[in-house]
Amino acid sequence: MITAAIRFPEKGIFKMKDTLVMKNMQQPIRLKNMSPGELAEQIRSTGEPAFRANQVIKWVYQKRVDSFEEMKNVSKATRRMLAGKFTIEKLPVAAVLPSPRGDAVKFGFALRGDPYIIESVLLFDGDRHTACLSSQLGCSLGCTFCETGNLGFIRNLTQEEIIGQLIGINDYCGKMGERLVTNIVFMGMGEALSNFEAFRASLAVIMNEECFNIGGRRITVSTAGVIPSIERLMREDLAIGLAISLNGYSNEGRSAVMPINKKYPIETLTAIAARYFKKTGRRVTFEYIVIQGETDTPEAAQSLLKLIGSLPCKINLIPLNPPPGKPGTPSQEELIRFLERLHGLGLAATIRAGRGRDIGGACGQLTARKYPFPDTEAGGNASPANR
Repeated sequence: MITAAIRFPEKGIFKMKDTLVMKNMQQPIRLKNMSPGELAEQIRSTGEPAFRANQVIKWVYQKRVDSFEEMKNVSKATRRMLAGKFTIEKLPVAAVLPSPRGDAVKFGFALRGDPYIIESVLLFDGDRHTACLSSQLGCSLGCTFCETGNLGFIRNLTQEEIIGQLIGINDYCGKMGERLVTNIVFMGMGEALSNFEAFRASLAVIMNEECFNIGGRRITVSTAGVIPSIERLMREDLAIGLAISLNGYSNEGRSAVMPINKKYPIETLTAIAARYFKKTGRRVTFEYIVIQGETDTPEAAQSLLKLIGSLPCKINLIPLNPPPGKPGTPSQEELIRFLERLHGLGLAATIRAGRGRDIGGACGQLTARKYPFPDTEAGGNASPANR
């Protein structure tokens, strides 16, 4: 998973105290925490016609306005009424960090009422523009190869905070003349399936044709292997892509880097992967961190064959992205050698492109740091976003 939390400095652009003055005032309804159906019901309750909800939804999610005054096909009286009832403010963009390679952009988003920013990443691959979204602030799973795990778990993100990342990324794409986001991966900060309610509610907005209209075939959620949450996902009949972080070829080895394996060992992961394929018709992707001399050996390849060789699945090889100065990253030649070894055994495997690695945006790289992003990243091209 790729993500981080960055604590603001004492005099940062967003302060927790800025929101506390409102605590005794009646708060408007946060529209982006509502489902399209709930919004429609709320608007109907004001006496507005049924089509008004679709107008508002399109303005908020497709045109991405942050003021009801911009909704020009809605009467002034209705705009005033809506502004008094709802808020559609955007998640503040604290920083934007493009990669000099042109294949990724890292974003920092401020959380209102919380002294952290969350990170998201936009990845370019031809016509495919993928948004990697965060679902939690911090993570409780403690995977040793992931800097985010050092934060521990702080809190879940709300639907508004998850969707807000996508809106902010689309704003950037529009400003830069780029195609809007086409694909979504929940591989940012946290375990999305452990924040299931907000994750599921966000999907309802992302997949709605009046909102973002991104179908299940273009959405993937990554999980460390929380079996009950995967089972719950299967009951939703969404047929989205599922990626399971395997990252080891034995229970002993996986438990050493992923403590969750002690509760949900590899055998439970292979069993749920088979069930997921049977239920959805989609092959599970096993994400596999390649650690030089440890998980890229002939023994590792043979063990993977025994574990998942009979499953309808694919393996995504991810080179370890250790902190600076620490060993473990395989060379490109070593990656290709291991890939060819897997292919020779009949396993479907690919190497994940290292998009975002140069800006600290690849798998396991991000961690808590102060705003703004260090100038050492991306050659000093980090810039605060206009708000």
